[in-house]
Amino acid sequence: MSGDITRSNLLPTGKEAHLLNALRDQKSNELALIDERMAKDQLTVTACDLAIGKLEKSLTKAREMHRVYQDHSTNIKNTLRTLSFSSTRTVVQPDAPEPCKELSTLLGHEIPDREKKLRAESLELAIFCDKLEITIGNLEEELRCTHHTKAVALETLQAAKNHRADIQGLVDNIRSCFRAIKKVPTEVWAEIFRLRVEEDNRHFLAEDCLERKSTALTLSHVCQPWRRIALGTPQLWETAHWRSGPNGNVKPDMIASIRDRANDRPFTVVASHGQLFPSSLPSTHDVLTISQSLQEYTLHLLVERAEEKMAAPLYQPIFFSPSALTVQVQSAEPLRSTFLYRNLVSSFSNMKKLTFINFFPALAFSEPFRQLTYLKIDTVTDQKPYNLGQLLVESLEELHLAHNGPSNLPSLGHAISLPNLKRLGITPLEHVLLGQLRLPALTDLTIVYPRVDTDVDTAPWIKSVGAVLSNVTALRFDWTNAPSVKASTLTEPLSPTPVVAPVVTSTIDMLSVLRKLQPYATHLEELDFIDGSLHGVELSGFLDEVLEVSAVIFKKVTIERCIGISRTDCERLSQQVEKLKVIESE
Repeated sequence: MSGDITRSNLLPTGKEAHLLNALRDQKSNELALIDERMAKDQLTVTACDLAIGKLEKSLTKAREMHRVYQDHSTNIKNTLRTLSFSSTRTVVQPDAPEPCKELSTLLGHEIPDREKKLRAESLELAIFCDKLEITIGNLEEELRCTHHTKAVALETLQAAKNHRADIQGLVDNIRSCFRAIKKVPTEVWAEIFRLRVEEDNRHFLAEDCLERKSTALTLSHVCQPWRRIALGTPQLWETAHWRSGPNGNVKPDMIASIRDRANDRPFTVVASHGQLFPSSLPSTHDVLTISQSLQEYTLHLLVERAEEKMAAPLYQPIFFSPSALTVQVQSAEPLRSTFLYRNLVSSFSNMKKLTFINFFPALAFSEPFRQLTYLKIDTVTDQKPYNLGQLLVESLEELHLAHNGPSNLPSLGHAISLPNLKRLGITPLEHVLLGQLRLPALTDLTIVYPRVDTDVDTAPWIKSVGAVLSNVTALRFDWTNAPSVKASTLTEPLSPTPVVAPVVTSTIDMLSVLRKLQPYATHLEELDFIDGSLHGVELSGFLDEVLEVSAVIFKKVTIERCIGISRTDCERLSQQVEKLKVIESE
């Protein structure tokens, strides 16, 4: 059906709806008749299949019996020729010995009788074989007829299917007239909106965007149905962006409104350094509005290198008491600023969670965040090392370090004890720091492949990492930044077909590192492999080795976005661990 009514986003009018429903019913009745004829044709095909099976079985048996009887007839004819030849040699001379005369007399009576019987049997066999040949011909003819009947039924069935598909398309097209966009379920729209907001948030934080409008606000101003959905979906309001331009001002009323719409969801405010420390004092009303609305939130602070010393010492930040702080420098080069760091410490001394992205202090400092429980530093390094020790306070429970550069890594200066640290994430580049850290409570370790252009050799850092594994129960490998993989063909054991398996161009891979670390991790229970290459057969072999040597069965193995894991591998691995979780792997 090609009418415009089927392509319109508007619902049909009353008259149009009546006509379309009548056409739909008419075509639906035609579909029912076609289905009935197709069912009969399908029964014909099924009956033909049964008949063909029986005919082929009978034909095979008849041909076998015909061959047996022909062989038997041939043997009889051979026997007759032998007897005929032997009968000519049974006549003996009168002066022959008596035994020879007895043999001649015996055979002279036996051979003619035997020849008579064999000739009669040969004639019977010839008649029977002729009958078998006639029967075989009839069976072959019947089999051909049945094949013809089946072929015609199949062609008729296929034609009916094609015709049905055309009519079904018409019916579906008519039904589409009644599928108004407003009938899309609310939860579907909510999921679409959530994915869009998440994508825009990632783009905003990854790119140096000066102009930013709230996607959630935009969606809530399209139409009334969308507004109801947007306002009823707290996940859309988890982030407030206040970097509307170089001279953009924070709007306290809007922040309070977005915070209310997020309900009890985790909330993040993204602001620039200039907005954190405004050039003019905010009004008392603005300060009260923000301080009352923002409770237990994350402040994501975007910093430009030119803003390093913008804040005057007498001004206080407009955002108060965030529970988590992220400082991100949107630049290829890291920002080294003790001035900014001291401003942050003086403004947010009670911070619980702290993340530095491409930022670290320039000089030694004595004002640490005393109540930190979470610290993450993800940055490239410049030409000068820095002292990390004063950021590592005893209250830390989780620490993630990713210094993406092989030189000028941070130093500690002395041994540091972190009695409460349970989770640690490092790259191989920070292995030297482990020798100065005392981590008695560490149970969860993540090893991250660093963002470097060259391969990372395992020799220098395996021993350092192994020294902290004595109490670790969960080990995670994140190879997102590892060199790309390329496919190569190999033969999997017990499988005759070639298997395409990836080969990492790097000198290390997750499984080889695990093999070297496993002897140190005596309490290991959980494994997590993220990105990169992981051959399922080799992992299965490793699990068998651990079970054989240590009698250990891992409680949980998670494989996320890895290449080289087949369905067969998953079935085998699921029998070797208590719980297997595979996410977007192939």
